[in-house]
Amino acid sequence: MGQLALVRIDARLIHGQVCTQWLYRTGAKKIYIIDDTIAKDDFLSQIFYMATPVGTQLEVITAEEAGKRWQEDQLGSVEPIFILFKGMKMAHKAYYAGCKYPALQVGSIGGGVGRKNVLGPISFSDEDAKMFDEMVTDGLDGYFQPVPEDKKTYWADVKAKHYPEL
Repeated sequence: MGQLALVRIDARLIHGQVCTQWLYRTGAKKIYIIDDTIAKDDFLSQIFYMATPVGTQLEVITAEEAGKRWQEDQLGSVEPIFILFKGMKMAHKAYYAGCKYPALQVGSIGGGVGRKNVLGPISFSDEDAKMFDEMVTDGLDGYFQPVPEDKKTYWADVKAKHYPEL
């Protein structure tokens, strides 16, 4: 049965800050990238395997696989575990496929058309906000923390400011 170190949304997935800050601070021994597209793309998966720090294991799986394996043994025996999602859609899909992680840190989701900057480097679409709200209402501890030095900002505060209609 796996022990979670951190579950994070970071659009960049494995990059310098994740490797030098979050992995170090959490002591994670294994990273799971949960993403349907990347899991089905051998070339893209290999890029992330090559970017994984020495001494840390990586597995790239789909949201459905994550749900199934969470129900079996909470993603195995190598621990602590660091789960990374590229965006809210995949975090939501895995959560409702049965990968019921207790907390979700939102660290970086880029901007674009139809997106609203909600905190630092984090932008949400209305769909992101609805999915996050649904998971938090279900009991998820949802918060924003781009870098370790930042204080956690909880969904209730961001929701009140940017999505009071939810």
